[in-house]
Amino acid sequence: MLSLLGVVVVIIGFALKLEPIAIIFVSAIVTAICGGINVVDLLTTVGSTFVANRNQLITIILMILTGTLERNGLKEAGAELIKKAKGLTTGMLIAIWGVLDQIFIIFKIPIGGIPSYVRPILMPMTLGIVEAKGYEVAPEHEETIKALYGKDYNMSNFFGQCLFAANSSVLLIQSTLATVGVEVDVMQIVKVQIPIALFAMFVNAAQTLIVDGRMVKKCYPDGLKTAKNK
Repeated sequence: MLSLLGVVVVIIGFALKLEPIAIIFVSAIVTAICGGINVVDLLTTVGSTFVANRNQLITIILMILTGTLERNGLKEAGAELIKKAKGLTTGMLIAIWGVLDQIFIIFKIPIGGIPSYVRPILMPMTLGIVEAKGYEVAPEHEETIKALYGKDYNMSNFFGQCLFAANSSVLLIQSTLATVGVEVDVMQIVKVQIPIALFAMFVNAAQTLIVDGRMVKKCYPDGLKTAKNK
């Protein structure tokens, strides 16, 4: 039971909005101590896991790289860059990212997930749009922006992966149909899902614009007027 304290550390850490890398690091140490795992066994376990699944190693490298860039002004640079974009709204930026993310996922070249791309780059840029109009970001709006990014990321992954012929979800559909005597080619499955994915992309972008637009009106009723008077 004591080994589950590592999970508690993760929950508390994220609840307090501490640095994710530090949370995971401390959680691993707490789990090892409470579980009676010595340093050598801990390092052996972590090392063997990385060797067995190299994608995790890539993720750790990206996290370290992202943390280094953040410390050297990545957030500030992104925020300053987006402030120069005229007429761009927070909803538009989120919706554009959602569309591009789904397109890239279709070709199995995702442009980045929540921890490696959205949090260090897109979030500061999105908040920079609000600040460029002359007012501070409302906490409720910031939480809505985070939720919209999470929603767009999940939608893009779900429908984008279904359009990649060699993806496991497509192969699963093919094998399932084969068990009931229906033989289909993977490209047939992809073609059937194209209109569904396009419709989902449109609805997802529209919903993002609507939700963000309502939140902007709620949190900044006089924001645009104030910015113009300045």
